[in-house]
Amino acid sequence: MASYFLDSSAVIKLYQPEDGSTTIERIMSEVDAQRFISRLTLVEVQRALARRLRTQEISAQELDELRRGFYEDLLRRRFRVKELTALHYRSAVRLVRQYAPQRAVPLLRSLDALQLAVALEVRQQHGLDYFVAADGDLCKVAKAEQLSVMNPAP
Repeated sequence: MASYFLDSSAVIKLYQPEDGSTTIERIMSEVDAQRFISRLTLVEVQRALARRLRTQEISAQELDELRRGFYEDLLRRRFRVKELTALHYRSAVRLVRQYAPQRAVPLLRSLDALQLAVALEVRQQHGLDYFVAADGDLCKVAKAEQLSVMNPAP
């Protein structure tokens, strides 16, 4: 049974077809796989969908349908949602402090640091086979943290 942590950049591909969507659909169709997300993903998915409405990539009706699909998946427990804790914030501070001064690794954004902090805790508590993100910079930092990284749209 594989276990995945999906960053928001990967989750959004399930609801809006784009490069890498088929990889995420395959992950979601795996029987017995564990798929973790952080509570932060709920906010980031809403922002990503709203941006698509603002840029007229989707209609208001499509936005409602995509939101409904996301919340139905949450209700059906297709994802295991991990709450953010003070431990995650401390870990995110460590990550930013560790990687921000290095030129070999891209600057780690605040929310990405929180996502990665949650993934590191999932690895420690449950085991983690893959960290899934479509953000190349975040993937580089995750690799530096010894995670097996899967970028659905390299």
